Amino acid sequence: MIIILDCYTDEPAGLGVPPYLNTYPRYAYGAVKKAGQEAKYLTIDDLRANNRRAAELEKAELIIVIAGIHTPGKYLRTQPATLSEIARYLSKAKGKKILGGPAGALGTISGGGDRIQESQAFQLGELFDHVIQGDIEKAVYGLLTKGRIDTKKHRTYTELSELAIAGAEVIRQHPDFPNFLMCEIETYRGCSRDKYCSFCTEPVRYGRAIYRPSQDILEEIKELYKQGARHFRLGKQPCIYSYQAGKKLNPKAIHELFSGIRETAPELKTLHIDNANPSVIANQPEAAEEITKTLVKYCTPGNVAAFGLESADPRVIEENNLNTSPEECLKAVELLNRIGGKRGENGMPYLLPGLNFVFGLKGETKNTFELNFQFLKKLLDDDLMVRRINLRQVAVFPDTKMQETGTRLIEKHKKLFLKCKKRIREEIDRPMLEKVVPVGTRLTGLRAEISKDGITFCRQTGTYPLIVGVPEEIEQDQVIDAAVVDYGFRSVTALRYPFDMDSCSKKSLEFIPGIGRRIAEKLISSRPLTREKLGDILKDRETFELALELSTL
Repeated sequence: MIIILDCYTDEPAGLGVPPYLNTYPRYAYGAVKKAGQEAKYLTIDDLRANNRRAAELEKAELIIVIAGIHTPGKYLRTQPATLSEIARYLSKAKGKKILGGPAGALGTISGGGDRIQESQAFQLGELFDHVIQGDIEKAVYGLLTKGRIDTKKHRTYTELSELAIAGAEVIRQHPDFPNFLMCEIETYRGCSRDKYCSFCTEPVRYGRAIYRPSQDILEEIKELYKQGARHFRLGKQPCIYSYQAGKKLNPKAIHELFSGIRETAPELKTLHIDNANPSVIANQPEAAEEITKTLVKYCTPGNVAAFGLESADPRVIEENNLNTSPEECLKAVELLNRIGGKRGENGMPYLLPGLNFVFGLKGETKNTFELNFQFLKKLLDDDLMVRRINLRQVAVFPDTKMQETGTRLIEKHKKLFLKCKKRIREEIDRPMLEKVVPVGTRLTGLRAEISKDGITFCRQTGTYPLIVGVPEEIEQDQVIDAAVVDYGFRSVTALRYPFDMDSCSKKSLEFIPGIGRRIAEKLISSRPLTREKLGDILKDRETFELALELSTL
């Protein structure tokens, strides 16, 4: 028996934490199928929840482990496995064990600010028979067909074309299939720049950009769609705007790809992107505008283009060979707001930028933190929207220029980072959310994921979905609509829509702006409510109109 154990991955170009399914397990499964054998797909959560599933590892002849975190985040329902956790589950397995994914290529970290330890390579060698620095699918296919394994070679896109299609059926074994599973799609790998950012692992792993033929992408999506996939994210590339680009952007290629996806998967529910380079958008505005219009036309609302500004400090930009100046990033944000800022049918704007900042880079000073804050403050002052702001400390990986600096500045500026982060969350994130989803905004298709202390946390299926707290217990995986009533720093509070004011709790009533404890008690004592009763109790016209808009009255 062959088992593919998905321990979840998160890296600059690609996400594989549920409900997202990265390419690694799909392509490894395709290699097994093409070699004429069968494989069982398990997730680390399967093992955590069921000892019997964990015991299956003991019987496996081959265990293919997919793991590795390069850009750690905060996850709602689950956590990627650590190496120590993986080791516990593999301790009784007697079959051959191989490691693929980001952990195999460069190792893994537990959080921002980490450095890969030299001892980790030894630990991996002790735990696994083979650590795959190249592509796991090429290694698996070679092992199963020729009895030998190459740990460092990468596959070509010609080799991938059959494996990607053969591996599509594995999605049917994923716990989020069919309603919520988001399939990550690769369009190209590597970096098109001549000089690379000091911390980036993409060029270290793959070198120069190599583009995947659009027909191959469409064939893979066609097969995934045939198997039941309805949610897709083109997230496996450094910049979707640069797909099939030379020195100039290629709007025609992107139009053919996205229009082709819509023809191939006509009843898809989600089509989103991930990374985009604000520098190429700012410096080729006409082509970038054409591409943005294509993305708005063919993708679904709630889409986010993650911009890697990294720092607004000119000194840090120069010393780390960063790609984008604050001025260029501002132009790119303006363009996406102008074209993608319209609200779609699910309640979210069609296409907004997200911003990534990295702290601890060479040249960072106290002034860096102030410059970053002031850049974000300007966005608010200029009435521009960004969907999310990602603040992380740099992770130090082998063979990157960040090895020279290491974690010295992270340790030196730890208090500055925490202070700046708190300031941005309080003074930028909350008012930004108020712009993106004003009070009363109806958000549709929210999946109830976890409940805690009387609040159920829900999300739409999307590339960077907004976390929505609904103050009631809702059965897991139920899909609801809700209307926004309040804001946290990175999440919102919403009431189920339409809101039943005759059966809701007092606590829920108090979340409606303008209704406090005493008014909520009056409303409850006046049930069943009518529009007239509501008007008598709610003297403030704005509160009255909002309550009517939310409710079934």
